[in-house]
Amino acid sequence: MAAFSKYVTAKNSCVAGGILFVIYLLKQRSRTPKQYSAKGSSQLLNTEKDVKKDKTAVDKVFFLRILRILNIMVPRVFCMETAYLILIASMLVARTYCDVWMIQNGTMIESAIIGRSTKDFKIFLFSFIKFMPLIALVNNFLKLGLNELKLRFRERLTKRLYDQYLQGFTYYKMGNLDNRIANADQLLTQDVEKFCNSVVDLYSNLSKVALLHVHHLSPSLK
Repeated sequence: MAAFSKYVTAKNSCVAGGILFVIYLLKQRSRTPKQYSAKGSSQLLNTEKDVKKDKTAVDKVFFLRILRILNIMVPRVFCMETAYLILIASMLVARTYCDVWMIQNGTMIESAIIGRSTKDFKIFLFSFIKFMPLIALVNNFLKLGLNELKLRFRERLTKRLYDQYLQGFTYYKMGNLDNRIANADQLLTQDVEKFCNSVVDLYSNLSKVALLHVHHLSPSLK
């Protein structure tokens, strides 16, 4: 203890206290970046969780957005898009009746062949040849309506989106400042085309079933 007390002087205690204070400051400085990084990572995780929570769902907002897009593609009741919609629906119903007639006529031709009836075979064969131009006309009108409706939907929706995209500084903001929407040009061309094609295909599949259902229900209502 006597030997140790020789070194415990006022000067040595000040030096030792200064060294301990410097070590304490260095430790505090090394801890603060870790705390900030932990806080930053926790904030990033929270934002990622918030983004993950905002998922697409078939709810009221979804249907309202679909209605807004449909109002852009069909702006009025009396327009060319409405005419093509009616043309597609009527041609789908007509093609359904043509398919039913084709099945019945083919069955009669087969029965005439099995029964070896030359007269019936000629009658049903000539009726098939006679109605082939009408069936081809129905199919071509249906293709025309589908292609024209896809083209008009894509034209209206693309024009509306490009007007908003090129308005003011939206183009420069999306290209240089905002990275939430990547490949905006691709979205405005290829994805819009795919969306319009899907809408027309969905309409053609649903309208045929709905019109036939209404047609079968109408005699029962009378």
